[in-house]
Amino acid sequence: MKQKLHYLFPLLILFTLIAGCVKDTSAPVVLPVGNFAGTFTRVHLNPYTNKIDTITAKLNIAMSATTGYAVTGDTTHHAASHGSYIVDGVNIQFTDLTLPTNLSAATPVTKTHLSGLYQYVYSAPSLVIQFANDTLVLNYTLVAQ
Repeated sequence: MKQKLHYLFPLLILFTLIAGCVKDTSAPVVLPVGNFAGTFTRVHLNPYTNKIDTITAKLNIAMSATTGYAVTGDTTHHAASHGSYIVDGVNIQFTDLTLPTNLSAATPVTKTHLSGLYQYVYSAPSLVIQFANDTLVLNYTLVAQ
C-alpha cells in the first residue's frame, strides 16, 4: 500500500504547483472615456545624423465608447483627428478616419496622427498612451478634465 502512495505523491505535488500558477484573468478592462488634456511628446532619432528631434504640444482628447475619439488643441505638429478605438487592458488601437488612405512617398504625412497600436496605462484620472520603436517614441500624458 505504501508503494502505491509513493507514486501518487509526486502527482499530488505537481497538481498543487499547476493549480497555484493558474492566473485569474477575469479582471475587467476599464475603458478610458471622457475628456482628457495634457502633453503630446514626439522623440525621433534621425538614423543618418544620430540627432534627436523633440516636439511637444498641448492636446485635448475626447474619448467615448459610442462615438470614438477626437483630438483637438495645438495642431501645429499633431493632426486634429477623430476615429474609433478599442482596448484590451494593455494595448489601445486607434483607427484615424482623417488619415489619407492613398499615402505615397510623394505625399508624406507631415503631422503625427493618433493612429495604430499603442500601449496604455489608465488609472483615473491619469491616462498615458505610448508607442515606441527603434527611432521613434510617441507619448501622450493626459489627465481627465
